[in-house]
Amino acid sequence: MKITITLRGTLVKYFNGKRDRQIEVPEGSSAEDALLAAGIDWKAIDSFGFVAINGKRVMITDTLNDGDELKAYSKISGG
Repeated sequence: MKITITLRGTLVKYFNGKRDRQIEVPEGSSAEDALLAAGIDWKAIDSFGFVAINGKRVMITDTLNDGDELKAYSKISGG
């Protein structure tokens, strides 16, 4: 199935400055599976914040469907 991954904030650098990429993943893939398939090892990224599927914040283990948009957000900090 095809999904679109969009990176937000400081994560954009992991797609070489592009915000999104369309990839194919097997049926039943989770958000984590899709990120790993796109070369994003979220556990190794200190600034990784959370994911959303079709605009709804979800758990990294939630399952994707064909045509979904997965967004990955970086942590926000400030002072």
